[in-house]
Amino acid sequence: MEKRTPAWKTGCLHQVTPSEETPSRELHLSRERLSLLCPQLKALMSGDLVITVSPDWQALNLYAEPRWDILRRDLQALPTDNSEARRIQRRMLGNAIILSAEKTVVIPDTLVNYAGLVDAFDSPLWMIVFDDSNAELWPEHELKRLFSEAQWGKSPLIRFMRGEQVDHRGRSLNDILALDDFWLEHTHDYVQWLFPIDTPSRANLQAPVLNEADQQWFRRDPFLRFQHRRALDRMLRFCGLKRAEHIIEPREDLHPYRHIWLKRGGHNHLRITRMIRSLHLCHQPELARVVQQAFIEIGQARGYVQPQTIAFWRQATE
Repeated sequence: MEKRTPAWKTGCLHQVTPSEETPSRELHLSRERLSLLCPQLKALMSGDLVITVSPDWQALNLYAEPRWDILRRDLQALPTDNSEARRIQRRMLGNAIILSAEKTVVIPDTLVNYAGLVDAFDSPLWMIVFDDSNAELWPEHELKRLFSEAQWGKSPLIRFMRGEQVDHRGRSLNDILALDDFWLEHTHDYVQWLFPIDTPSRANLQAPVLNEADQQWFRRDPFLRFQHRRALDRMLRFCGLKRAEHIIEPREDLHPYRHIWLKRGGHNHLRITRMIRSLHLCHQPELARVVQQAFIEIGQARGYVQPQTIAFWRQATE
């Protein structure tokens, strides 16, 4: 089975609105409201649903259960010795959930995050209805991104940040974010991928250099900015800090013995400069200033960070 080129199908497009806000990232959709959009969607909403992630796009696929049963058997029959077949099986079979015919369609946060439907994107949702047994749920920003790709090519950096490509050592973004603090401390060629800036790295000659086209991708694509924040949150945790939106605070175990950025020098100070600078260049300047101020204040109050280091951190947003 060769790697295939995904094809577009023809369907009717309808904007949809979540039925209620929830404290978690679950997505709640009213079957009654969806049924009013078109006859095909009314039929789809009348019975049990199966929802899974798209094999190709940042979107969710919705199937009537009889349609899914056929597709599931086809997926299970794919050759397991082929990497592309295994990828499709992992995405579609591994993420499939069955929803009974209740009034509200509740999509769990795992699928919401996987498909880029998080509320923080401030992006409308669209339902593409193909027939009475199949539809797809898309965030608007992802549709716009796909339409713009014909004009804007994606660099290896952008593909890496979107989870579509690995770095120079074969590591994906998710691979790196899942590694432990010991690995993050003692490995020196990953931070340039997580936090690209516009100057070459002397520590990693294979690292990408942020160019103007990359910056425009970050400006246009909320999912890239979301991925950037995921990388930030992992590195903040590595540094003994935690973030809630634009508030950054120390964790209970913050101590110079465990978190050596609080000491007088070291490579982590350079990493922090890069993190601030990257957020500033990649169209999250307000967050960059929040990160900058947090490291300055906490570094002075809880550690031994020197004035010269603080000056570098201040310059990172200029």
